[in-house]
Amino acid sequence: MYKDEIISEVWRNRDAYARKHNYNLDEIVADLRKREQVHPDQIVDLGHRSKPCTPTK
Repeated sequence: MYKDEIISEVWRNRDAYARKHNYNLDEIVADLRKREQVHPDQIVDLGHRSKPCTPTK
């Protein structure tokens, strides 16, 4: 079976982050909100997305 190294790295990082917060969703959310306050310029604003193009026939 094919093993994607990028996906494996993402999963390892996700697990390390969750482990750091004891797999507690409340702690994870609190940390993410704190990071959002410290670095508001790094948040992706999906409200300003351009509309997808419609294919022409």
